[in-house]
Amino acid sequence: MFGILNADGAVDVERCRRIRKLIGDRQAVFHRAFDVTPDPFRSVDQLAEMGFTRLLTSGQEDTAPEGAQLIKRLIEYAQDRIEVLPGGGIKPRTLRQVVEATGCKQIHLTAFKTLPDTSVRGRPFVTFGGALYLPEDQYQVADRSLVEQVVHTLNGNASISGA
Repeated sequence: MFGILNADGAVDVERCRRIRKLIGDRQAVFHRAFDVTPDPFRSVDQLAEMGFTRLLTSGQEDTAPEGAQLIKRLIEYAQDRIEVLPGGGIKPRTLRQVVEATGCKQIHLTAFKTLPDTSVRGRPFVTFGGALYLPEDQYQVADRSLVEQVVHTLNGNASISGA
């Protein structure tokens, strides 16, 4: 599963085609990056032409239940060229709604439940990561100047303050 877009949100056909070629006969699924493409029907044509097996989509909405109308249209449009897989925000309470509204034969959902973990009771203040995420219109990159500063410091060219 992968998906690569150009800066304008359109499918990056060149790079997707290169990765698709590397995959060979294996199935290829284009992920929900599709949900921000400016022309979903053109994107379906491009993905089908490249040989993608499946397209994961919430119908260009935050959740598949909200995007069910477009998902239905995409399923009809794609016919048997590429499978349209509704996914994103599907819960047991919305499953039937999505299936009935889209006519889909498959769905993607997270089937987790939460169980207690008593092993951490001795040190409840220790955490293993956070659940804070950037907005979807932002991403992180390495800060070159900070890395250079760290390298400079570690090479003994500056003292570490507060150490």
